[in-house]
Amino acid sequence: MKILTNRKVAVAAIALAISGCGSDTLPDEEGNSFGRLALSGTPLVGETLTATVTDANGVDGAISYTWMADDVTIAGATSSTYTLTDAEVGANISVSVAYTDNDDYQERIKSSETSAVVGVDVPATFSGLTSNVANNVTEALTGTIVVSDDDPGESLAEAQTDVATTFGVFSIDETGAWTYVLDTNNSTVSSLVDENDTVTDTISIASIDGTPAELVITIFGAPNSVGGEPTQAAKITDSMTDDAGELRLKLDSAIGQGKLTVSFLKEDKAETADGVAKDAYIGLFGESTSTSNAIVDLRIQADKFVIRDQDDIAVSVPFVPGVWTDVEMTWDASAATDSVAPLVTISINGTSVTTDAFTSASSSLSDVMTGVRHVIFKLGDNSSTIPDAAYYVDDIKLYSDIAGTTIAFEDDFEGYSAGDSLDTDNDASPYNSSTAEAVVELVGSGGDGDAANPDNQVAQITDNMTDDAGELRYKTDAAVAQGKLSVWFFKEDLAETAEGVAKDAYIGLYGESTSTSNAIVDLRIQANQFVIRGRDDIDVAIPFVPDTWTEVVMTWDATAASASVAPLVTIEINGTSVTTEAFSSASASLSDVMTGVRYAIFKLGDNSSTIPNAAYFVDDVKLYSDMAGTAVVFEDDFEGYAVGDSLDTDNGASPYNSSTAEAVVAVKGK
Repeated sequence: MKILTNRKVAVAAIALAISGCGSDTLPDEEGNSFGRLALSGTPLVGETLTATVTDANGVDGAISYTWMADDVTIAGATSSTYTLTDAEVGANISVSVAYTDNDDYQERIKSSETSAVVGVDVPATFSGLTSNVANNVTEALTGTIVVSDDDPGESLAEAQTDVATTFGVFSIDETGAWTYVLDTNNSTVSSLVDENDTVTDTISIASIDGTPAELVITIFGAPNSVGGEPTQAAKITDSMTDDAGELRLKLDSAIGQGKLTVSFLKEDKAETADGVAKDAYIGLFGESTSTSNAIVDLRIQADKFVIRDQDDIAVSVPFVPGVWTDVEMTWDASAATDSVAPLVTISINGTSVTTDAFTSASSSLSDVMTGVRHVIFKLGDNSSTIPDAAYYVDDIKLYSDIAGTTIAFEDDFEGYSAGDSLDTDNDASPYNSSTAEAVVELVGSGGDGDAANPDNQVAQITDNMTDDAGELRYKTDAAVAQGKLSVWFFKEDLAETAEGVAKDAYIGLYGESTSTSNAIVDLRIQANQFVIRGRDDIDVAIPFVPDTWTEVVMTWDATAASASVAPLVTIEINGTSVTTEAFSSASASLSDVMTGVRYAIFKLGDNSSTIPNAAYFVDDVKLYSDMAGTAVVFEDDFEGYAVGDSLDTDNGASPYNSSTAEAVVAVKGK
């Protein structure tokens, strides 16, 4: 039986010296003093045992040593010392000696045995201990942790099933294959606003021998994380000179203490025809809706937040126009009177505006002492119009307790039809008669308020040529041996020819040749699925959803590639790996790809037909010279051009290759 323990434990538990004597030390009747054999050391793999011979008659000649494990001779062990190996684990070690002493007496002595040899457990090592996922991904994230251990049979992980983590549920099997399901409803997760806003879920794992490790999953805010899929929201505009645009909820009775949560997006150019910037508002009111009488009124200005009539409170959280933002307000009027104000808190994107609750600045405490009766979302004012922008509100939740456990009212606007009025001309609207210019709109699908950034600039690729495809092509100065590409794309639904034949879009990495069969990797975006060209054995389980922004990350490693060895590739789609391990390039010409990536190509359609009714949009292209994505080779977010600029060679400022065709800069919300 193999005995394993930690080295420090073994040294503490096992005697430091073992000795044995082959005969009595007194001289025999002929005058011979029998020799004595001492065996010292620790019976632990890697430690050295030492045999020491003493003899009153003296020993100047050679001594023959024979080391044994369970009385079986250890081949080649013939010196006075022996260093224990894994082969002796569990065995009892002894040594015998033979020699002729200085008085010509022949001696043969065998030591007593040690206790069983203990093996040192070699700790396992791990790879694949990091991953990442966008905060709107509901599909299971998968990956594989590779466990390496020199001890036989120990390159395995300790299995776990459906373990609750900080932000999700985790499982792993003995092979290291794991799944992680993110809790997208967790308030910390859902409040992440963009890819620079992150939290980590650190998950404890272990190898089968108990070596600990941690898998760290980084969760980031998707650029369109509020309603990453197309969603419906209330759109508020202001086209009236005698009133503001407004969505107003009136409760049947006041709520003494409670909480409001809401997501909003205010477009960048919320200004009048004369260029005067106008505010949007989130307000809690009591019995009066006069602005000065609000329990609290959060003003969303051009570049900051302000709390009306609370000039002593500086809101350090910046306002970013065109980005979905989460606001949480609580109020407590349980101790309020006509001379004691209710208490209020405000958090923006999870950050509290003040460290403690602050008192309401209402000028009429008698109107607010019973709590909240009206909730108002407003854009603009009564004296001007705002022709160029809107204010979007979504996921309203009103609770009758500060902890947020009892819902008093909620609306995610999914129960209406897009275009429905929320004013009193719609009998199904639950909103107050003072609501004005509020309609339900589908956002995240190409209209106003398309998502976090409605004025976002992108590359638009079309295909109106019968002898070529639409294409955006970038060529590096020299091949990049290993690296990463990240890109966002949006492929419109009806990408088909005049005859109704659906056409593909592509994201491809190439070496020295741009022939399609020679690609390092070519991801085909079809009508309803992804396919990897030349890798029919790889089934991409992640579905393709047209008319939504999708993120793709590819890595490649050609450092070990040659004319007969293919580069290795990985692909992630919306944070989910297509395969558990890197796969080999299917290039038909390995000599063209063995030095790495020379071209990144984004293409729509083919050379034989046109696609008159749809486009393929590409944004946030980043090419790195390392797989970790720390060294940027090239990047383009298309914001440095004018809308309508060509990206073909007719634009001297375009960084793209001469094979680029039908690619222009356009606006596409993202």
